[in-house]
Amino acid sequence: MKQYIVTSGKETRYEITLAALSCGNDFSVTLTGGTHPHVGAAALACGIMPDGTRLKYSASVSSMLVLDHKDDIVARKVAKMIADEVHANVTVTAGIHIDNATEDDLQILQENCMQACRQFLAEL
Repeated sequence: MKQYIVTSGKETRYEITLAALSCGNDFSVTLTGGTHPHVGAAALACGIMPDGTRLKYSASVSSMLVLDHKDDIVARKVAKMIADEVHANVTVTAGIHIDNATEDDLQILQENCMQACRQFLAEL
């Protein structure tokens, strides 16, 4: 079992931390940040079939979220991006919050999530 921790937007209110734990060939990922990290959503991307064969085109993603949360947006994107890249099953639990966030704030947070994901994939 190997652990990875990457951070994007360090020391700002837009800081995102991605912590990943390998589970055999699969990954369990936690994505948190902003000013109030929490658990707001979970996504599962299936990149392989039960018999171990890889999906032909891209991972299928399912998600659950806490009411009035939108964390599933980044959870789904990050789970799919990782699953498609490593051809594995990936769970992502996400919780990112900034009080009174503007559209610009949300865009910066989302980009920092994707940057953290790219950094993680580069480390593999």
